Amino acid sequence: MGIGSWLGMVFGLSIPAILLMYLLKRKFIDTLVPSHLLWERVLRNIEANRPWQKLQSRLLLWLQLIVAALLVFALMQPYGWVSDNAKGHVVIVADTSGSMSAKTAEPDAEGEHSNQEMTRMDLLKSQVKDYLKDHAKGSEITLLSMDSEPQVILSREKSHTRVEEALDGLQPYYGKSAYQETISLASALTRDEQDAEVIVFTDGQWKGDGEGISFQVPSRVIDIEASPLRNIAIKQFGVQHQSTGSTAVAVLESTVGETRPIEYSVYGDDQLLVTQTADWHEDGTATLRLEHLQDAEVYRLELHGVDAYEADNTSFAFSSKSSTPRVLFLSSGNLFLEKALQLTGAEITKMIIQGTGSDAPMQEDGEMDMSSPPVPKEAPDLIIVDGDIPNFVSKGEWEKLLSKTPLWTIGGIGKEVKVGGEKAKLHNHEMTKYLSLSGIYFGAVLERDDPDWGDPIIEIGSKPAVYAGKLGGHSRLSFLFKLEDTDLPLSAEFPIMVNNAVSWLTSGEGYGLGRVIAGGSLDIPISAEVTKAQWVAQGGLALSKGIDPIDADQGLRGYTTLQKTPAVPGLYAFEQQDAEGNKSSYWVDVAADPFEGAIGEKTALSFTQEITDSKATMGEAEQNDRARNKADEGQVPMSLMWIVAAAALVIMLLEWGVYQRGRSI
Repeated sequence: MGIGSWLGMVFGLSIPAILLMYLLKRKFIDTLVPSHLLWERVLRNIEANRPWQKLQSRLLLWLQLIVAALLVFALMQPYGWVSDNAKGHVVIVADTSGSMSAKTAEPDAEGEHSNQEMTRMDLLKSQVKDYLKDHAKGSEITLLSMDSEPQVILSREKSHTRVEEALDGLQPYYGKSAYQETISLASALTRDEQDAEVIVFTDGQWKGDGEGISFQVPSRVIDIEASPLRNIAIKQFGVQHQSTGSTAVAVLESTVGETRPIEYSVYGDDQLLVTQTADWHEDGTATLRLEHLQDAEVYRLELHGVDAYEADNTSFAFSSKSSTPRVLFLSSGNLFLEKALQLTGAEITKMIIQGTGSDAPMQEDGEMDMSSPPVPKEAPDLIIVDGDIPNFVSKGEWEKLLSKTPLWTIGGIGKEVKVGGEKAKLHNHEMTKYLSLSGIYFGAVLERDDPDWGDPIIEIGSKPAVYAGKLGGHSRLSFLFKLEDTDLPLSAEFPIMVNNAVSWLTSGEGYGLGRVIAGGSLDIPISAEVTKAQWVAQGGLALSKGIDPIDADQGLRGYTTLQKTPAVPGLYAFEQQDAEGNKSSYWVDVAADPFEGAIGEKTALSFTQEITDSKATMGEAEQNDRARNKADEGQVPMSLMWIVAAAALVIMLLEWGVYQRGRSI
């Protein structure tokens, strides 16, 4: 039994008040006596004023004291704990986070775990169905699951057949699950309800402890008691391209102390490159380093052996070129720009071109001197054209090279518009970081139609001067002014501008876009000409589960560059297709939330049970702790206030009977 409000003890002052009234009241009994006893009158006065004598044989007094005590007890809102009966509305919160995909063993009748393997999700579904049959017959069921946001699967469903069908359709979510948000939603759905309860089914691996979330209805946390199994995870995996070959580095981690070496394999474009074993460090980690690997576009690392959680047993990496970008610089000669490019640390290959519309590059320091030079053997990371674009780059292999390589053009052909003295206006962009262009003189800009692939990021007066954007998924930057028509190359901001330009143009290029958590957001280059885009599973868990192609996110103006990644980890190809059927794709390694891999850890999940009112007293914390413990035992509070009040009423009726029989005070 418990007390809902200790504030009712204040009314206990009525009990001594009743006693005081009896003590202070003087009572005499008229009796006929002989005159020679008149001398005893003084003794009778003294006897009448003896306080404690007045409390003897006073049934009416005791009845009044009992009534007062019962009323005070009723005002303290007493309650008792009884077995939990079926509620009219049952809110079930199903933990569908990634850890629920871990393998476990089903407990048998003796509570021991059998040898038959199943997932924690299967175990959860089985226990929820059993609970519905045993404790929620005839109840309305609301089913919540957790994705990146809380998901309401069913709301006040009376058909248990439909509830079981919805349970069978639950799948683990491998991204960052909305733990606290889902519990908050369950609390909000049952607020101000009188006949409801909240049941949370979980494996105990919960992010957060529920602190700060309170329920006005009974709430319980049911641990499905999954058997503890080990997990070995790939924490990091990357590949660096070098002149002597590729070098792969990986870090593994185990949830339990491992002594046996772990076997692993590395694949390059689905071809087995190496299979080895690695020893564990004392801190439960292992470091892998493989050198001189065959060059490949996509590398895959796989772990072998018994493991309970397979979502982190495979990882992908994409060949990372040297951190030094290779720049092909086509120019008739610009010392300031060449020196600024060298300051960026880029590897510069210079090709001297002649005047406007020329096909023949000039020879300088052994550079090529032919009417149609061959394209470089190693494709550059960036092409810069200073001045008029040569005719040969619009033909054959050169045209293909420019179409799939970031391009920066400076100046060129076009009508010049005088803007001398106008101030530069900069828009927010990676290229304009740390720049102000204050006091920089621009003589003229080229007047051209706005390109479809970009937007102006710098304006001189009201005239666009610099465009930036993407064409065919590759970055484009265009300066509509000649460097000799401005004193920009003489300013201290010029090297900064060139560094920003090279960094932005070469960032994110290539077919591999790296690793991202499942369900997260990723900025993907998407051409304006794309008519179809989708995620296609190509490896890992996503491929083994047979994930169908997923349509890319669209906005009001077509496909958005900020895309939400799939919810199942694995290797995906983000495929794009234009109206003419041309296709391009980017590789993306979608990984599970690392938190879900710690399948051996558990968090004690508890909530605040609002049994007292807003004027709770010092015992509130103790009451809430007891309420949580009782709720975990399957018991709910039942108010005893009306029972106590009814008992007080019965005694008041008895008191009236005593008074009517003439028992004096």
